[in-house]
Amino acid sequence: MKTKSTILLPYIAWLIAAVMLVFAAAEKQSDSFYTMLRWVCCAVFAYSAVTSFQMKRMLWLWIFAVLAALFNPIFPAPLDRIQWIMADWFSIGAMVIAALIFRKGVRT
Repeated sequence: MKTKSTILLPYIAWLIAAVMLVFAAAEKQSDSFYTMLRWVCCAVFAYSAVTSFQMKRMLWLWIFAVLAALFNPIFPAPLDRIQWIMADWFSIGAMVIAALIFRKGVRT
């Protein structure tokens, strides 16, 4: 089981990604912001998938792998603005739920 100090990095990464996603969902940003958002979110979700695998949380592995694929900057998903906003809020919700579940797992 992971200790609290080793699980801190995903929480920091989720916080950074969540703040960026809120800005993306709240209003129109520049194209360079969305490019940076894809790189950051893809890295955060890929790291979260690896952490989920290490913690033997296979459902979360798949959720984070799908999110990493969705936000990958190499082959961007062809979504319109409304679909991206929904994806942003879904991603934020997934990170919040994962944070609560992962925290509960560390306490026991």
